[in-house]
Amino acid sequence: MAAPAPQSSRSGFGSAAGLQPHLTNSVCTVMPPPSPSKRMRSDSFDHIDPRALPAPAAAAKPAAAAATDPEAALSKALKSVVKIFCTSANPNYALPWQMMAQSKSTATGFVVAPLNSRRILTNAHAVTNQVQVMLRKHGNARKYPARVLAVGHECDIAMLTVDNDEFWTGDMEALEVGQLPSMQEAVMVVGFPTGGDNVCVTKGVVSRLDRQVYSHGRCALLTTQTDSAINSGNSGGPVLQGAGKLAGIAFQSLIGAENTGYVIPVPVVNHFLTDLERHGGRYTGFPEMGMSWQTLESTSMKDSLKLPRGATGVYITSTDPCYNASKELRVGDVLTHVQGHSIADDGTFLFEGQNVRIDFRHLSSMAYDGESLQLRVWRDGAAHELSVQVSVPKHLVLPHCHDLKPRYFIYAGLVFTRLTNFYLRHQYGADWSTKAPIKLCDRYYGGVMEAPGQEVVLLSKVLSADVNQGFQDLQNYQVYKVNGVKVHNLQHLAQLVERCESDYIRFELDWKRVVVLHTASGRAATSEILKMNAIASACSEGLMEEPLCLPPDLEATAQPSLADSEVVPDVAAEPIDADGGASGKDGSNGNNGSNNGMTAGGAASSSKGVQPPAGSSVPSSGAGAGMDTASAAVAMANGWARL
Repeated sequence: MAAPAPQSSRSGFGSAAGLQPHLTNSVCTVMPPPSPSKRMRSDSFDHIDPRALPAPAAAAKPAAAAATDPEAALSKALKSVVKIFCTSANPNYALPWQMMAQSKSTATGFVVAPLNSRRILTNAHAVTNQVQVMLRKHGNARKYPARVLAVGHECDIAMLTVDNDEFWTGDMEALEVGQLPSMQEAVMVVGFPTGGDNVCVTKGVVSRLDRQVYSHGRCALLTTQTDSAINSGNSGGPVLQGAGKLAGIAFQSLIGAENTGYVIPVPVVNHFLTDLERHGGRYTGFPEMGMSWQTLESTSMKDSLKLPRGATGVYITSTDPCYNASKELRVGDVLTHVQGHSIADDGTFLFEGQNVRIDFRHLSSMAYDGESLQLRVWRDGAAHELSVQVSVPKHLVLPHCHDLKPRYFIYAGLVFTRLTNFYLRHQYGADWSTKAPIKLCDRYYGGVMEAPGQEVVLLSKVLSADVNQGFQDLQNYQVYKVNGVKVHNLQHLAQLVERCESDYIRFELDWKRVVVLHTASGRAATSEILKMNAIASACSEGLMEEPLCLPPDLEATAQPSLADSEVVPDVAAEPIDADGGASGKDGSNGNNGSNNGMTAGGAASSSKGVQPPAGSSVPSSGAGAGMDTASAAVAMANGWARL
């Protein structure tokens, strides 16, 4: 049975999402319907009577009272909360020189202490691809233009500010960051979900602490789960502890599961804020060690490695060459300790103060780019102490490219782009892992970056013209070489094409396909093809101006002429590969078909944030009310989706 798909709390205008809240004055308390299969606990949710709150004109209670008075804590929180109105325009990955139509959505944000820093936190997905962001304070009719200061897509947090001094006057308050709440600790969610225009407050308890995939950034980080109602529009809203301090940020829920909301916990929020402080306002991300591993629950395997009795750990299966771990760790090592924490055979460690076990990769994600972790490994019958430097993820295929326009290059009607998660979703839908060519899925799930800047470059399509006759059915083929030179990334391919001095230019593709064009004719035809298709430029903005960094082997390689390359084979006689990936007799693109149920997911685990889905398919995005199609395409594997 497929896992229920999650929903987003970034809501569109005018969508009700089926909620039937009870409205009283300016505060809305939502009581979620009871589960038909489970009895609702009487203490899971509590009504908050807005009539019991202090009148707006009443004197404020002392700060000490707010620490123990729930009403005072809520009153302070309401003075920090803002409603976010975002207009966004998403890229068109099928036509990378175009943008999709603008869409509108709403979300929640809050002012974080200290007040004089003028910082407002919300979810990254609430302002992704933003064209305009407006904020409205609770109880205020005026909207103020906001400016995005920093975005952490992996942790789904964005920082905004308002330049208008008037916004910061009056009784504005700022929330202090609290502590990681304990299991069953009462929490309160404040936000602007669908079903009304005014603020909404719900209560619940912390029901789980775990490491889960964040649907927006496709990165696995620490999360807390609550039974408090979190719905579309709650995105970016504060989750409060009893003393009125910040316990986390609401960001996603699970469609089809009741009373299941997810919160970005304090450790992740603090990491985001500290990251910005350390790097002058620049977000760097959540690092990793850059290795793959598998569990070590087999007694026979332990015995073969001569592990001491009682020793536990995980078995290192590979290291990525772009990470420092490749210099210190070896395949066959058993990782037994990270930062003094004992690693169990299932890859978990005991989380301090919570009495729960968490995936050990949490320890590396809470470090900062360039820091070193102290490891203990079992190698060749002895224990070894190592220091391994962690770094931000280096993905061969980007798991997301939020706020980035697609990169492309056009030559003679051949449209080249780079492979990304968003490209796969746009081309093949939410269940792309069962529909996309198996080789592209393998590049995404199992591809390893061998040198900095490496990308998977695709011939995405061919814009028909006389100059490319015979190749017009080719689409979604990886490009390996241009005139015998290995392609490092899209920019490198563009450079090879532009600098080609041979009479003919040869592209070597997946499935042993080859494209050969007359170089001068291709260049001459490009401008006419662009004009016919109303394309302003043959390449994406900045592609040719950016500095190109190549590994030494490519820097030293002179571009050979076509005469030095092997003889061009007869494309029409291309055999059909055993796995059905080559083209048929009619010359159509055979890799556009089904993968016959095959997926690229494997059983082994990886230290990377991107992980294959647990099953053979990816559930639908289950987008929340008001989400546009492009936003819905960001749905996660395993049923997760942003709010």
